[in-house]
Amino acid sequence: MITCCEIAIALAFTNLLSLAVFAGYTVHWKDRTLKLEQKNGSEQKQINQLKAELSQVKKQLVKKTKPANPNA
Repeated sequence: MITCCEIAIALAFTNLLSLAVFAGYTVHWKDRTLKLEQKNGSEQKQINQLKAELSQVKKQLVKKTKPANPNA
């Protein structure tokens, strides 16, 4: 017959196991979040760089398309 001490030990072991699994997932999520934040930062830098290049190209295009003499 199973005694209440054996049941308590089994429940305690199950509880510790579930806490260990939860702690592992928490660490995994933190690592994943950190990687995604770093990736997002590099992508944002690239977006800002492309915006700057686009504005420079637009300025050059406007300069080239302006007529030399607007009264002509």
